[in-house]
Amino acid sequence: ASTLSYGGQRLLEIGIALATRPTVLLLDEPLAGLSTAERERIAAFIRSLARAVTVVLIEHDIDRVLALSDRITVLHLGRVIADGTPAEIQEHPEVRAAYLGGRVTRRPAAPAAAPAAGAPLLGVAGVDTFYGKSHILHEVSLEVRSGEVIALLGRNGAGKTATLNTIMGLRPPRRGSIRFRGREIAGALPEAVARLGIGLAPQGRRVFPNLTVAENLRLARLARDGGGRDRWDEAKVAERFPRLVELARARAEVLSGGEQQMLAIARALVGNVELLLLDEPFEGLAPAVVEVIFQAVQGLRGETSILLVEHNLDLALALADRVYVLDRGAVTYEGPARHLLEDLNLRRQVLWF
Repeated sequence: ASTLSYGGQRLLEIGIALATRPTVLLLDEPLAGLSTAERERIAAFIRSLARAVTVVLIEHDIDRVLALSDRITVLHLGRVIADGTPAEIQEHPEVRAAYLGGRVTRRPAAPAAAPAAGAPLLGVAGVDTFYGKSHILHEVSLEVRSGEVIALLGRNGAGKTATLNTIMGLRPPRRGSIRFRGREIAGALPEAVARLGIGLAPQGRRVFPNLTVAENLRLARLARDGGGRDRWDEAKVAERFPRLVELARARAEVLSGGEQQMLAIARALVGNVELLLLDEPFEGLAPAVVEVIFQAVQGLRGETSILLVEHNLDLALALADRVYVLDRGAVTYEGPARHLLEDLNLRRQVLWF
């Protein structure tokens, strides 16, 4: 089985499930990581199965979902927001709002100063990343210049988190170049990337629960020792997140979700950080807490460059100077955030199915 292609292995997995002669077949992301040809092959096979067995499909490839399904149920933030035929789902206002956001009432951030001339702070060129045999990123290219806030947008499963992990060295690329301050870092170990001045606040926060707030920050600074050239020492971080000063001796596990998110961002900043990678910083937070985190991130503008992954389009577009859109691991759109912010028709063309 190890010699099979990734698509062949996926067919084998489905075959094993079918060998039990089920009346209902549950398929969890059967098309994830497949090439276009393999997607077509597996999709055709799933379609043929429906004549003999009921299929319940979880899948991020919306185009295939629309083509395969008789009925679609849409979940958003743990709640069913729509149920109907593919045609009904495509026109459902709440589904559109979940994918596209609404008309932004939040005042967008002031534009950053003109990007610095010369080479970008971060340059990603032609990057291909694999998870095992699964081809996740396809020739991804993007730039972040000094002082910019860049939003990386796309559907779930489009490759946004994979892009951040590739930059950070957690998932080294198989092909392509990643240059930070002119230095090639593709394939570098995560700790080496961190020491160079890139910080990651990952999805789900992932703070050290048994350590205090102060200890979390201290460890991050030790791991990212700038040799006396720290841009973000504890005092400067405290100015941005004063609540963490009050909680310095509290263990991270007793913090609220919003406080843990503050800690995750602060921990990613401490030291010589010039580029901050934020992965879903507003996820799972109450609206009042979202506003606090939004203001904190907005306050970082001009002091550090930010590459932001965020499914809440209204928040992402209000923060960003420019955006890149990913679809199935490839960049499909690049442009100023204000264009998507102001033009809902363009937003639908770029981000809708």
